[in-house]
Amino acid sequence: MKKNCVFLTIDSLRADHATELYGLMPEVNEYANDGVRLTHAYSNGYSTPVSFPTILTGTYANHYGGYGYMSDERPFLASKFNAAGYETAGFHTNPHLRDDKNYDVGFEKYNDVDDEAGELSRVRYLITQNLDSDSTLYKYLKRAYHFLRTTSGSTDYTEAPKLNQKALRWLDEEYDDDSPFFLWTHYMDVHYPFYPPDKFLDQVTDRSISTNRAISVNGKMHEEDEELSEADAADLQSLYRGDIRYLDHHIGEFIDALKKRGLFKDTIFIITSDHGELFGEHDLFGHPPSGYEESFHVPLFCFGSGIPEGTRVNELASLVDLPPTIAELFNLDNDSRWEGTSLVPDLHQQPRDESRTMFLGDKNVLTYQTEEWRLVWWRTKENPQQADKEWELFQLPECERVPLTEQEEIVNRFREELHTYIDRIEDENELAEPTVDDATEDRLEALGYN
Repeated sequence: MKKNCVFLTIDSLRADHATELYGLMPEVNEYANDGVRLTHAYSNGYSTPVSFPTILTGTYANHYGGYGYMSDERPFLASKFNAAGYETAGFHTNPHLRDDKNYDVGFEKYNDVDDEAGELSRVRYLITQNLDSDSTLYKYLKRAYHFLRTTSGSTDYTEAPKLNQKALRWLDEEYDDDSPFFLWTHYMDVHYPFYPPDKFLDQVTDRSISTNRAISVNGKMHEEDEELSEADAADLQSLYRGDIRYLDHHIGEFIDALKKRGLFKDTIFIITSDHGELFGEHDLFGHPPSGYEESFHVPLFCFGSGIPEGTRVNELASLVDLPPTIAELFNLDNDSRWEGTSLVPDLHQQPRDESRTMFLGDKNVLTYQTEEWRLVWWRTKENPQQADKEWELFQLPECERVPLTEQEEIVNRFREELHTYIDRIEDENELAEPTVDDATEDRLEALGYN
């Protein structure tokens, strides 16, 4: 009997906050303890557009014309499930993953971005399009927008409970239980802006953070992060943690709902994140172009039917490895175009024949990483904080910055790898820039994408 696959991805969840140490995800960690926990997993991108090509197609973002539009030439994971007789459904609410960017390939059911932001979203669009962002009126109206958004309970994405309801409705009303299924859900609840319900915020901090305070620090993070103080950053991180606790609760409810439907025992679950989040580390906030640990280190858990229990994998892994891993777990056709390596031997604690390397980032900031070293190439100077840098070397796992002159052989070898990678991309294609309509641009701006 074929097993089902439930693939849950979480936007902006950094690895350290998903560990038992923080206690923010007790529901997910309880299941992870009954399966495999990959402790050194890395996203291949610092943001959703750069990361998701690896997650759903097993190919780096810069290839196949870039990540503005997912080329039909990419080997889509959902298509592999479809060809193997699986029913396939995807549920998300991130504007970067819309069907008009071709992310729906292989999915028979694709729940795209809902038009749920309503009048508030249109008000914000009018503000951003018609006022000078440096004007007093602009800042006042943006603050008023954040206040109305928070007090009304409106969001610029579909929250976890509703997204779960849609997935369960598909299972109840559309899914043919004579076939196995592949269900992918991408949650946005941990993404900026951070406004957790008080019930969950109170579980992660003793400090009282008022609605006005939450609005203020979220607004600063988006509009003027250089003015954020240490106290502001601490409150932002508490709000972020409250959102994580909230999402963990609803993931637990979703898995319970699958159990009640008798679907748990024949299902393999994979849970990860598309990238991390910065809260003042390296003088950065959010997920801008970067080459830092907080941007790339993500959780990766696998549990369920036939998965070894109580296993920790400490070797290097990346999200580009997921499609070949999932293909092997579910006996799908392998694809030579996949650029990662199956992690199934790691799940069973089989020794590796060779060490792994990976590329992280895109044409702006590109990183080459091994088990021991990470070289960051700041190819553009989008971040003022990095204006005086071009290359940075870090020793892992402590992520200690090392002077380039102390490891010249490693630096030169890694530089050659990165230059070869860029040459390959430029030989293949010119990178396509993303194009978005006004409504999508509006949603992206609300989520912190300037």
